[in-house]
Amino acid sequence: MTICRELSSMQILPLGICGVLVLTAALLIFVNSYVMQLQWKYRGISGMLALSALFLLQGLADTGISLECGFSFSFFAIVVGNLPWLGIVFLMTVISIAEVKFIIQIKQKRKNMLTPDAIKESLDALPDGICFFAEDGQPLLVNEQMQKLSGELVDTEILNGELFFDRLKRKTVGEDSEIIRTEPTVIARTGDEKVWDFHRNILKVGHQRLQELVAYDVTKQYGLRRELEERNEALSCVNERLRRYSREVEHITREKEILAAKMRVHDDVGRSLLAFRSYLAQSGKMRDRDKLLILWRHTISVMKNEAALPAQNNDWEMLLEAAESVDVALVRDGEFPEDKKNRAVLMAAIHECLTNTVKHADGNRLIIAVRQSDRNIMAELSNNGHSPAGEIRETGGLKNLRHMVESAGGDMKIESMPRFVLRVLLPKGDEEEWAEQE
Repeated sequence: MTICRELSSMQILPLGICGVLVLTAALLIFVNSYVMQLQWKYRGISGMLALSALFLLQGLADTGISLECGFSFSFFAIVVGNLPWLGIVFLMTVISIAEVKFIIQIKQKRKNMLTPDAIKESLDALPDGICFFAEDGQPLLVNEQMQKLSGELVDTEILNGELFFDRLKRKTVGEDSEIIRTEPTVIARTGDEKVWDFHRNILKVGHQRLQELVAYDVTKQYGLRRELEERNEALSCVNERLRRYSREVEHITREKEILAAKMRVHDDVGRSLLAFRSYLAQSGKMRDRDKLLILWRHTISVMKNEAALPAQNNDWEMLLEAAESVDVALVRDGEFPEDKKNRAVLMAAIHECLTNTVKHADGNRLIIAVRQSDRNIMAELSNNGHSPAGEIRETGGLKNLRHMVESAGGDMKIESMPRFVLRVLLPKGDEEEWAEQE
């Protein structure tokens, strides 16, 4: 079989051209294996392919030059020149096949690896703004959203990341924009009413320190926060009104308790005085001193706030006993209301009229007429005593009684001529509501 050095220089030339192509491809594969950081075994194989191609090409070149110029054969020319020319073709074919496999693998690797363009494209697609810059402010990577924000806030692109962030901190932005706060992070509102939160971080990459500036769209969160603040402010106003209402309720309750205590003292003391008056008007044999002492002891205990309130169910019986003790007959025409509110008001009115019948009118008969409709209760109280000498002034018990009637939503009228008449008009209300007020 013909060996390579037995060929002419023109016959070796096509083999040399093929060798150049194989070597070029091998060198490209070797460089890409390092650039793409392939495994070390692939880098070693690509290097061996490149050396093999270089060895064949160098041998073919030395062989051709030696045949053409008559020089002595070099080591490469001796090794390659003694190989059959078909063997050289076979070696180049094997190297070419290996190179094709490497090229296919490199292309697949490129599809799965992140390139700088792919990283930039993905950052540009983010809704948030991102900027990486060196310590001197030189921008290294800025996505489109951050460039857009820079244009809206400072009317220029980011040429220096440090200066851009410093302008935000100093609130030197355009007229259509606003810096809401600068600490702990910068919050800015752009002309399109969007709110952005700027965060600055320091990154260590190897021996370098890089600055990271990220802008987050917090428009929705900021709106919710403002709404929450407005609601809290409204709740504060409501709480203040509730506190005022509580103080007013406490004041009204205290007034009611004071009024009830005053009426109770007034009634008990008045009843005791009337009983004492009746006691003095009786003859010596008919006087019952023990009964009078019991009544005065009860009155003193009331003054000391020691006696318990009378039971609600015995209010009418107690009035009858009080009237009997002062020799006054109570004549009732109609039924008393069952609800506590109106019954308590009527009992207070009867007690006051009983006191005035004995004290001012010198009567012995008190007439009580009660009429009820679907909505109202009308009570009319009169006596058989002397008519008033003039217009009746509402003081003491009558004044307290009017306050009690009006607090219950009713109305009270007094007639003095030709005889004394007390009229009380009360609305029928909810008994549970009255119980809560008590």
